Formats: sequence, structure tokens, C-alpha cells
Amino acid sequence: MLVDEAIHAIESAIGQTIMAGGQITASKFYSPVSPGDLLSLRFDIRQDKTIVFEIYENKRKIAAGNLKPATTLDLC
Repeated sequence: MLVDEAIHAIESAIGQTIMAGGQITASKFYSPVSPGDLLSLRFDIRQDKTIVFEIYENKRKIAAGNLKPATTLDLC
């Protein structure tokens, strides 16, 4: 659920659908969350167009992962 929400937030931020046919190449969950926890998302698009993301609750890392979009990103 967290990774799905991260994907939707990244797509919204860059204005493109990126994961239709793409892959989640890595995901790791570090800590559980509770209802009402305020989460933040950090992501970076690498030169090879892989997207690396991390989810935090304050300074506590909740999850991280890598996404490989199916389409070429148009970031002009």
C-alpha cells in the first residue's frame, strides 16, 4: 500500500504515468506506521531513469525502493 501511494505521488509530482508496465525493482520496509502518522516522500530520478524513493515519518525511515518505469520519462 505504501509503495502504491508513493508511485501515485511521484506520478503526480512529475505529471506522467510511469508505472503502467513498469517494475518495482527493489523495496524494503524498515518500520511500521500507525493510522494518523504523517509521512513524507523523497525521490530522485537517476540518469538511467530509475526512480529511487524513501518514505519517512519525521526522521524515521519507513520504506525505500527503486522503480523502473516502462516508458521513457519526459522531464523537459
